[in-house]
Amino acid sequence: MSSLPVSTISSSSARGHFLFSCVIVVALFASTRSACATRPAAIVTILQGNATVIRAVSEFSAIEGVRLLPDDLIRTDKDSFLRIEYEDGTWIELGPDSRLELGHPTERRAKGPALYLLSGWMKIGCAAAESGAKQSIASTGMDLSDISGTFVIRTVDSTHMIFAEQGAARWIDRAPHATLTVALARGDFLITGRSQSPETHNRPSPEFVSALPVAFRDSLPIRYPQFAGRNVVVKDQHAFSYPDVEQWLDAEPSIRRQFIPLWRRKAAQDEAFRASLDHNLSLHPEWDPVLHPEKYESDGSPVKTD
Repeated sequence: MSSLPVSTISSSSARGHFLFSCVIVVALFASTRSACATRPAAIVTILQGNATVIRAVSEFSAIEGVRLLPDDLIRTDKDSFLRIEYEDGTWIELGPDSRLELGHPTERRAKGPALYLLSGWMKIGCAAAESGAKQSIASTGMDLSDISGTFVIRTVDSTHMIFAEQGAARWIDRAPHATLTVALARGDFLITGRSQSPETHNRPSPEFVSALPVAFRDSLPIRYPQFAGRNVVVKDQHAFSYPDVEQWLDAEPSIRRQFIPLWRRKAAQDEAFRASLDHNLSLHPEWDPVLHPEKYESDGSPVKTD
């Protein structure tokens, strides 16, 4: 097998509300940029088809040369291919219908890796970390840690397929009280799911190979230097809708809870967004205190009824 290698405002009160909202959005962007000022920059270096970036409370179409920020949510369309490169030589490729929360593989969140694949196809090439930080990514119920080399990952319906094209890594079961880990070396293929114990094989399955995005079969040259000095500005930034982020809102609890402080103001101001949140509340119950504060005490506990 060959290498496998997202009308005029009339009243002063309305105008004040509008300006206040703008200040909030600007503050969110400023704080995000400040927080990532010392982190490795990520740049879109190849885009075939369409991809959307959701940042704070807005979204825009990805274009080659645009810089991406930590916590950006990336979504690729059907038949799309996206390549993201970092200054240190690390790169990420996304295949069709993929969703990724961006971070650098050497970064960590409170409970796991900063790079999170929600669904779809990802190929990752990890450069050697000068700081000695361990490189890792996460997906539903699992971490892939201590990564070196090149890996191809497919996540669909909580089933994970991982191919070690080059290098090594360690798969970790993130289920409560789980202790299982699996060491992966070059050529190993692991498949696992929510109700399936991990199985390791010495080559990818025929189904995995036949579905592999064509662009993943080649080793592409580094293009970061071509874009590093450019200032690419997006032009179609606009508010996102509930369907745009529905899969993130319904993700595993540790992921979906992060969006409450980010999007609670949108829930208060966007009636359609709020209505959809409320309609699907059983899938993200942590939004109940935000949507129905009258049901809860000031300390967050439910109001007692006689």
